[in-house]
Amino acid sequence: MWLTFIVLLFLKFGGNYFGKKIENYFTSMKIGDIDLDENIDNYWASLDEEDRKWSSREEENARHALNMPLLTDMQLQSLSTIPMTKGKTLQGVHSYDILANPLYLDDFQYVTAAEDDRNDMIIDDDEDESNDAMQSDLVRVALNLAFVTEKEAR
Repeated sequence: MWLTFIVLLFLKFGGNYFGKKIENYFTSMKIGDIDLDENIDNYWASLDEEDRKWSSREEENARHALNMPLLTDMQLQSLSTIPMTKGKTLQGVHSYDILANPLYLDDFQYVTAAEDDRNDMIIDDDEDESNDAMQSDLVRVALNLAFVTEKEAR
């Protein structure tokens, strides 16, 4: 413990001095300001066709089937009116929505509303084929319960 104490004291009082000396000899270890410029357009323009389809169909399903909008009206307008960029688009998961991530999508056994044959992909335990999508919609509702009022949840 004494050795650890001495090392910590050394780092506390002499760390900056010795850190600068080390940076002078090993310039690759120097930490500086990083100017990151990826030359990417705004969020809505940077969505590729697949991400746009996913976002718009999820929003349409959430608004009509669940009466629970995910985007504001202004965001929805931006999604539908801003054209896709000619430059770089977003790569990987395009949204903070947990169901946009394929790993969680699989874990929650969620079938996205962006699937053209969504109702055929969902098999539930009853004979009523008109309510198959509700199995996945219930996942969406449960994940968003924290963001709705008690009245809306009921």
